[in-house]
Amino acid sequence: MWDSVTGFFSDLGDFFSGKSFFEMSGYVWNDLMKLSSQALVKNPSDGVYQGTWNQITNIYTALNTVAVTLMVLFFLYSFCRDAVDIHIDMTMDKTIKLFIRLIIVTNVMGLALSWMPKFMRWAKVLTEAALGRAKFGFYFDGVKIYESIADASDWGALVAFLTSFLFFLYTCVCGFMVVFTILNRIIKIYMIAPFAGVALSTLAGCGQVAQVGYSYIKTFFGYVLSALLIAVVIVISTTFIDTISLESDSAIVMLLTYCLKMGAISSSVKASDSVMQKAFGL
Repeated sequence: MWDSVTGFFSDLGDFFSGKSFFEMSGYVWNDLMKLSSQALVKNPSDGVYQGTWNQITNIYTALNTVAVTLMVLFFLYSFCRDAVDIHIDMTMDKTIKLFIRLIIVTNVMGLALSWMPKFMRWAKVLTEAALGRAKFGFYFDGVKIYESIADASDWGALVAFLTSFLFFLYTCVCGFMVVFTILNRIIKIYMIAPFAGVALSTLAGCGQVAQVGYSYIKTFFGYVLSALLIAVVIVISTTFIDTISLESDSAIVMLLTYCLKMGAISSSVKASDSVMQKAFGL
C-alpha cells in the first residue's frame, strides 16, 4: 500500500517537474499534424460535410432568382452602353457575340454549383498525392533539455518547469493554428459558394462590371488550391523542425529554435491563401 502511495506521488512529481511537458510537446505536435493532414483531404461537398453542402445548395438556389434578374440587367446595360456609344460600331457580329456571351453566362450560372464539387474533388486528389505517405516523427530529448536547464542555477528546477510548460502551450497553440486554418479554409468556401450565381451574373455585363465575376472565379480556385500549399508545408514540417540550423549547446537556444520553426510553419499555413494569390495571380 505504501509503495503505491509513494509511487503515485513520485509519478506526480515527475509530471510537474517539467520532463513530461517537454516530451508531450512532440507527441501533441505530431498528432495535430496528423489531424491537419486528415482534415486537409476532406471534400467540403461530400462525406461528413454532405449535410452542410446541401444547406449551401439550398441557399444558392434561393439566391439564383436574384442572380438571373441581375444577369439580364447586366446584359441590357452592356448592350445599351455599346449601342449608344458613337465610338463603337455596333455591327451584327458584335451583337451576336453579346448574345453568345449571354448564353455562356447562363449555362455557367446554372452549372456552377454542380461543377464546384468536381473541382474540390480534383483538389483533394492532388492534395493526397502531395501528402503521399508523410510521417510525423518530430521528437527531441525532453529529459536532456530539462536536466540542462535545471542544472544551470539554484533556481534551475523552477525555471525548467516554467520553460517546459510554456513550451508545451506554445506547441499546442501553433499546432491548433494549423488545424484552425485548414478548417477556416472550408468555411471560406462555404461562405462564397452560395453567391456563385450573383457574382457570375456580372460576366454578362462585359468591361469593368465583369471583373466581379472574374475575381470570384479566381478567389474560389485560390481557396480550393491552397490545400496543395498547406500539404507541402505539412509534409516538410517534421524534417524542417528536426533540422537545427543554429548549432548550440544551450538548451534555451535549442528551444527558441524549435519555437521559431513551429511559428514559421503555422504562419506559413495561415498565409497559404495570399501566397497562392501572389504566385498564380489568383
